[in-house]
Amino acid sequence: MIECFRRLVSFGPSLSVLKGILSFSGVFLLLINCPSYGVGNLEVLQTNTTIDQSGLIHLFGEIRNISDRPQQDIAIFANFYDQSGKNIGNGSGIVPVRSLNIGDISPFEIILLDSEQSPNVSNYSLNITSKAGSVKPENLVITSSKSRPDIFGYYYVNGRISNKGNNTATNVLAIASFYDKDGKIIGLSSAIAEPTNMTSLSMSSFTVVMDDKLQTSKIKNYYLTIDSDQYVS
Repeated sequence: MIECFRRLVSFGPSLSVLKGILSFSGVFLLLINCPSYGVGNLEVLQTNTTIDQSGLIHLFGEIRNISDRPQQDIAIFANFYDQSGKNIGNGSGIVPVRSLNIGDISPFEIILLDSEQSPNVSNYSLNITSKAGSVKPENLVITSSKSRPDIFGYYYVNGRISNKGNNTATNVLAIASFYDKDGKIIGLSSAIAEPTNMTSLSMSSFTVVMDDKLQTSKIKNYYLTIDSDQYVS
């Protein structure tokens, strides 16, 4: 049985986009650019593929923690197939949010590092591994953000972060996922905050750059997550 439904994902005060979710069980062979499925502790909310200026195929997606425990060290593995079902390559990626709280969402990216086979990709399958982690308090607050393209075709997201926690947040990372007019994820980028270690009640800034010039003109929305060893946004 296949069940399809839609949900509204908020992108801040003025940004929102509808995304589809397809959930099913059985053998998992995914059609390009189709929503996906639940795998154990994690649910894949959507996937999308793009080809960059070097001819490499990028598989982007979003996952949600549907377990009853935070999940950390999340790794995603992809096998790529041509139209005949032949395996023509594989790739893997680490979810940038280091520990995903219950119900939280993180983007991911997998690259097939073979420009000769990238045009032949017709289908792909996913496998996800993770282990139980600890709850991260949501003590990192994005106090401001703005975005802009430049004349060279890059897309910038700048912002400020406040640490509302009682402890220092170390290795603070800003993660930006980018979406087209249809709500499909078309890019993922991250940047270390400056300063990268934030004492209690301190401020930090970040600049995330999307450098795939073939996709930057398609960006309509973006979503930010701030992560650290102790806290998350």
